[in-house]
Amino acid sequence: MGLDALFSPRAVAVIGASNRELTIGYRIIENLLDFGYTGPVYPVNPKGGEIRGLTAYPSILETPDPVDVAHIVIKNTYVPACIEDCAKKGVKAVIVNTAGFREIGEEGIALEEQLVSIAKSTGIRVFGPNCQGIINTDPAVRAYCNFTFTRPAPGGISIVAQSGGVGEVIHQRITELGVGVRQYASNGNACDVSIPEIIEHFGQDEQTKVVVVHIESLSDPKAFLDTAGDIARHKPVLAMKVGRTAEGAKAVSSHTGGLMKQDTAIEHIFEKAGIVSFRNIEGLCQSAIGFASQPVPAGNRVGMIANTGGPAIIATDELIEGGMVMPSLSEKTASVLRERLYPEASINNPIDVLATAGPEHFAAAMNALRDDDAIDAIFLNFVTPFFVDTLGVAREIARANSQSRKPIVATVMTEKKGWAETLKLIRQSGVPTYDMPETGARVLASMGRYAALSKRPIEPPVSFSDVDSARARSIIRSAVDAGKSLLSADDGYSLLSCYGVDLAPYKVTADVEECIASADEIGYPVVLKVESESVVHKTDSGGVVLNIPDPDSLRTHAKQMAAQFAKVSPKFLVQRQLREGQDVIVGAQAVAGLGHILMFGLGGIFVEVLKDVSFKITPVTSREAREMVESLRAAKLLSGVRGQAGVDLAALVEIIQRVSQMLTENTAIRELDLNPVFAFERGATAADVRVLL
Repeated sequence: MGLDALFSPRAVAVIGASNRELTIGYRIIENLLDFGYTGPVYPVNPKGGEIRGLTAYPSILETPDPVDVAHIVIKNTYVPACIEDCAKKGVKAVIVNTAGFREIGEEGIALEEQLVSIAKSTGIRVFGPNCQGIINTDPAVRAYCNFTFTRPAPGGISIVAQSGGVGEVIHQRITELGVGVRQYASNGNACDVSIPEIIEHFGQDEQTKVVVVHIESLSDPKAFLDTAGDIARHKPVLAMKVGRTAEGAKAVSSHTGGLMKQDTAIEHIFEKAGIVSFRNIEGLCQSAIGFASQPVPAGNRVGMIANTGGPAIIATDELIEGGMVMPSLSEKTASVLRERLYPEASINNPIDVLATAGPEHFAAAMNALRDDDAIDAIFLNFVTPFFVDTLGVAREIARANSQSRKPIVATVMTEKKGWAETLKLIRQSGVPTYDMPETGARVLASMGRYAALSKRPIEPPVSFSDVDSARARSIIRSAVDAGKSLLSADDGYSLLSCYGVDLAPYKVTADVEECIASADEIGYPVVLKVESESVVHKTDSGGVVLNIPDPDSLRTHAKQMAAQFAKVSPKFLVQRQLREGQDVIVGAQAVAGLGHILMFGLGGIFVEVLKDVSFKITPVTSREAREMVESLRAAKLLSGVRGQAGVDLAALVEIIQRVSQMLTENTAIRELDLNPVFAFERGATAADVRVLL
């Protein structure tokens, strides 16, 4: 059944209904009746009687058939037995508004586990607990199964929110902006019906034009990524994650872990899924209005029309910073505009039609941009002068909107009372209309971002055939069986070699004389490193010596290092000193239920100083690996600048992909640092590795 019975119930029961007005049991019945729910409503109260003129039944088992949805608003400890009665009645879904479950600790967790057990054994769906409920504005249903107060008009925006408080703020703001809502859901603890399921339901609903999502955390990141990614390919999904600035809960010992912000995983789930993310409610709501009323642009090329210069400059800045471009007008478009606009008009992009421009001038400019193949979207900056037929301009905007396949977004700067009819006409035409140029520009930029995300080619990650997966698994299994949480250097390098990552030649040695013998075999100059699980950052601890030119120098440094780290009985790693290259880092951190977040950036000591890094979720495709390299602020440094040759970008992309495959096939890896990796004009070589299990 999916979630159809939940959002389009044939009948609704309210268990815990009450005649006391300041109770949830009263409020839900009031909302269902006042909103015009098209099915029967059955109050359930042990005392019977009447509630809001409706017969109250002593038990859910005594209500007429059928009942698709039952609200439960009773003491938390009574809820499990109540759900069992609902299952016997044949109720399809229960909305548990009652709190006092997982959010209160161990006792509540046990109660919630009972709910899940009942749901699995009986097939009844549980929405909540500790939740608001759902709303469906479909005229055939009008289900206000919720205790909030916003009364939305029918529209194309569907909202799902983990937090009922935030969800209602979003819902209320969209409604007060005069835009309709299709469906709404806030599922609280989400013990059964999940946010991915709700997103899937909205995605399959033809009347939903855009899906708005608010989340605080993800219990099943992979399910969210897969479901939201499928929906976002054909329908815009806009999302907001809160809690970005909270400190991480645990200390980490790798560079990658230290650079991961708390919200990095969710932000990159959004990006990989093709979701447009927002950092504030206002931007989310305003953009939802744009998506609900206009087509998605074919690309990021904007043509702007303005009758005043200053706001156009503000809008232009926002559009460009948001990833849009404003191409020069074609000669054909410019020629048409010269014929139809005032001689003093500016025939550029933005097109300044002048403050005295009337309906015919706006119409000419909009039609010209509509017919210009180099323009994907139209942005209007319209100030309403008292000496212009603004109603006529509004009619032309409405006409252009009805004839254009390109999105039109408008900023109308006016006095609201005096030009109320002008504003009303533009808004009723379906053109999203904003008070400030930066607001409208940000909305159009978000539409451009979605256009780019939705058009990304679908490609599988590269699977290299020259890897030794079996040996890699054996290395990790042996370390785990031995109780190790950190791979030895020898095992770390061996793991990389299994996946074809080029390594600087090395030997792990037990004493000073073995260091000398190994260096003779490897060839000078060499690097000497201390090898001990207890020495985390070798460079900071004085456990790395570079460019050792000969045996005498090596013997001296090895003896000094042995004395310095005598308490941990260290081994030594002797490695060939690589020629000078560009230091980069490839790192990763595991994310529960998802896989790994892979990191790339400038390496060596610069990684923590400059923090010029990029992240992607594994498995990483070829396109994503290139984006990781190209998105760095220092990307030009890697490509070559001021006469200096660039590094082998293809080799870096390949290392990222090989490490991605290693992580995908070896989920026991918790954190990983390849730092530094030396990138050369030809090739790239890993010089150090740290693998935590």
